[in-house]
Amino acid sequence: MQTFEPLSNRIYLETPENVRLAFRLAGPGTRLGAYGIDLVVRFTIFYAIAYALSLLQPVTGSGLSTGVFFVLAFLLEWGYGAFFETWWNGQTPGKRALGLRVIKTEGYGIGFYEAMLRNLLRAADFVPFFYAAGFIAAVATPRMQRIGDIVAGTMVVREKRPELKGELAGVFEYEAFPMSEFEHRYRPSEKTLEAIEMLFRRRGELAPARVDEIASVLAEPMIQRLANAERQRRALEMPSEFLFRVLRTARIASTAEAA
Repeated sequence: MQTFEPLSNRIYLETPENVRLAFRLAGPGTRLGAYGIDLVVRFTIFYAIAYALSLLQPVTGSGLSTGVFFVLAFLLEWGYGAFFETWWNGQTPGKRALGLRVIKTEGYGIGFYEAMLRNLLRAADFVPFFYAAGFIAAVATPRMQRIGDIVAGTMVVREKRPELKGELAGVFEYEAFPMSEFEHRYRPSEKTLEAIEMLFRRRGELAPARVDEIASVLAEPMIQRLANAERQRRALEMPSEFLFRVLRTARIASTAEAA
């Protein structure tokens, strides 16, 4: 279930387990700023490619260098956003710099399909000039979605730095989970950690089977990010232990940063 605050950019998602998560939607202005940063990054990469190919031109010939440049430029133009949003769990360098993240409208992290679809549809957002259609769609929809977001089922939210709240008695009984086991340098988002923490605090009020049932829902998107098939199998068998180990790792990192 989703609810919105009147005259606000906040959206609340309530999971079937009665966990209520709040998100602050990113407006067109902030997203334009992130796009500007990404534009600078892409231009820098373009320039680096062009410079490298110019040095190789005496060896490869102008025709081959030009062809390679256009192929790489095409891949960079259409693959930049999809690559980073898949690799960095919904963030590009620009979004990361401004604290933005792309998530599914259900509150979960996106995958390659959603990242690719929303970025390919930038062409539709661009018409008739400089993202006019995308801007109109963003200001007209409750979740501030451009056309690509509507089709892909995604939205862009503002995300503050994860801050785990209060003491968690018992969390250090769990072995820390090595983040190196995740693909593409994946890190759980603030809202994911918040949901895991809420489940951890309520674990004594629920039957173990119910805890694992809820944990399996929260853990599924993260398990898909695990690089090792054996790790995936074990996490599926013991989802609550998997989540609590991830929570302990986040708690250790939070404590170390505060020191």
